[in-house]
Amino acid sequence: MLDENYKSQKFASELALIFDESIREFTRLCIVSAPDYFFLDCPASTTGKYHPIDELSADGTVIHTKKVFTLAYELCVGLECQSNRDEILAACLIHDLRKQGLERSGHTVKEHPDLAVKLIDDIQAATQILSEKSHKIIRNAVGYHFGLWSHGAWKKPLSDYTKEELCVYLSDFVASKRPVSVNYKK
Repeated sequence: MLDENYKSQKFASELALIFDESIREFTRLCIVSAPDYFFLDCPASTTGKYHPIDELSADGTVIHTKKVFTLAYELCVGLECQSNRDEILAACLIHDLRKQGLERSGHTVKEHPDLAVKLIDDIQAATQILSEKSHKIIRNAVGYHFGLWSHGAWKKPLSDYTKEELCVYLSDFVASKRPVSVNYKK
């Protein structure tokens, strides 16, 4: 079993960019509660169809999560939701913590948004560390992060997404694509 320090150190630089102390601590508690497989053997894609090559390694979901975080950090300014940046960044770090389920399944489970929301709700129930507003923003941004591929309670038109939900979804979507490059010769 991995210790809390090992897990939280994987995202130390990202956690440092969450300025609200309670949101940062809540996010850290979610990270340290993630299954060990997330840190040891969790490619972002097992087929190679949905993520770039650098995310297909054993630490692929960690790499992917860092990319999502980085994109959201900037995108929240462009979407004019930077007043809730800490909640957005927390959602980015939490969104795939249970990507393969509660136990390692070897593939992405389609209910992983539900499982991540359950983690959020469980940590909040145990600690009451977040305000009601922050809890709602984080849980909804995580729940809706699958966007067009959402199902069940987390399915709604993108036009109904809040700016925070859209920021997390777009950051996740763009991070999972091949890097953009152009061949330009003058």
